[in-house]
Amino acid sequence: MFLRKIIELVPPPYLVNRSIHPNITRGKHTHHLNNVQSESIKPFDAIPGLTPLPVLGPIQQFLSMMGFLGPQKTFYDLCKLFYENYGSIVKLSIFSRADIVILYEPEDFDQIFRAEDISPSRPGFQTLVYYRTELKKKTFDGVYGLTTAEGAQWRDFRTKVNPIFLKPKLVKLYTPALSEIADDMLLKFKNQLDNKDNINKNFDEELTKWSLESVAYVGLGSRIGCLKDDLKEDDPAKILITCAKEVLEYTWALEFRPSPWKYFSTPTFKKLMRTYDRQWETSAFLIKEAKRQISERGQDIPEEDKSIIEKLLAVDEKVAIMMASEMLLAGIDTVAFSVTSILYNLAVNPEVQDKLREEIHSENASKRYLKACIKEALRIYPVVSTNLRRTTKDHIVGGYHIPAGIDILSPNEFLSKMEKYYPEPTQFIPDRWIVEKSNPLYYGNTHPMVTQPFGFGVRSCIGRRIAELEIEILIQKLIGELKVTWTGPPIQTETKVLNAFKKPYHFKFEHL
Repeated sequence: MFLRKIIELVPPPYLVNRSIHPNITRGKHTHHLNNVQSESIKPFDAIPGLTPLPVLGPIQQFLSMMGFLGPQKTFYDLCKLFYENYGSIVKLSIFSRADIVILYEPEDFDQIFRAEDISPSRPGFQTLVYYRTELKKKTFDGVYGLTTAEGAQWRDFRTKVNPIFLKPKLVKLYTPALSEIADDMLLKFKNQLDNKDNINKNFDEELTKWSLESVAYVGLGSRIGCLKDDLKEDDPAKILITCAKEVLEYTWALEFRPSPWKYFSTPTFKKLMRTYDRQWETSAFLIKEAKRQISERGQDIPEEDKSIIEKLLAVDEKVAIMMASEMLLAGIDTVAFSVTSILYNLAVNPEVQDKLREEIHSENASKRYLKACIKEALRIYPVVSTNLRRTTKDHIVGGYHIPAGIDILSPNEFLSKMEKYYPEPTQFIPDRWIVEKSNPLYYGNTHPMVTQPFGFGVRSCIGRRIAELEIEILIQKLIGELKVTWTGPPIQTETKVLNAFKKPYHFKFEHL
């Protein structure tokens, strides 16, 4: 039963219909097949890429010192290797997922992303899809959230949350509380200035606690005590932080490495299901507490001053609970990684740090240079290396036929570090985002699809405005009062679903 259900849930690549649809997209127009010279269209199977061995499939590519790839460190490394060996369009298979095509020309993936943006498909983690739609089907009852829902279910969910998340007034509503949380984080840094080793040892954990405290306040309307020094293992905050890290670790092992989890429940698969249980139960506990506080406070509060969860509860209680739970899962490591990236780049570029500090201490309310620093850090170190769409119809791209059911990847991190698109692409130069159009550094000289750290179109990150606000406030506090330097070798990244920085850290914080 388990095997049959999971195969129904995620059909293997050989079950995907590869026939050419009578209507195919080509550039900005739709062509009938009879109007296109068939000999000018190369078949999907002609796209260059990895050739799996019989029986073993692509498994050999991930065995150390075997196959073509070898033990690559990050998805950026893989994208670079594929581009150097196969060119601007590459096909590959990763175990039981749909076939993948990586498009290196921004015009090509722009064509597909825009053609697919009316009802875009972006498959989530298969293990999470199974957990919500099969294992816990009665619990979720058709409300699967932005990370796993597709089609009409996704549109219905997004339609309900969009009006609340995309209002500019959100910034005004949450700025005071997020500033208070950032002040508490600044104080923790100040209290450890004389112990550099301790700061670096706990840096990742402390920043993650700040990130959770911030997103929890936004999602629940109250603080949950993440920044306490004596956070116990059974504290809800500690459980959520642990769950977020375990989800990435176990998902990487199950969905991006060889694993038979679809055929029988492996030990790692069982661990992941238990992690999802703990995450959901802990989120539900905190959400119940938030609802109690709202109920006790009463309704005598202006609509514009109501929290996100309070507004969502008035629209759809199931949607409110799922949205809050997803924020407590997806909004932790992502924001913490971005702050680490900004601090590192400021630490190794002291002249940029000085310029930013000058703006922070000035009367300039636009925060123009701060915003440029954030954009530049996300260009060099995005949380996710690529963006993805699954085709729902046929396309002709680069002379090749791409059928429905194919995962299209845009290698944004790799492209963002190419001289072809940005002068001095590996250098941290925030000015490229604010110089005049006549300046060779001007970011607008490159294709707008090259750098997309928050995704594209209607499936772009719904929490972007809140994430940027959290980051801006904390960086202002830290750089406004502390000097940060980096005392070790260049920082290194690794890919475990999301990008992550390798430890140890070598930050040094000092009073100005």
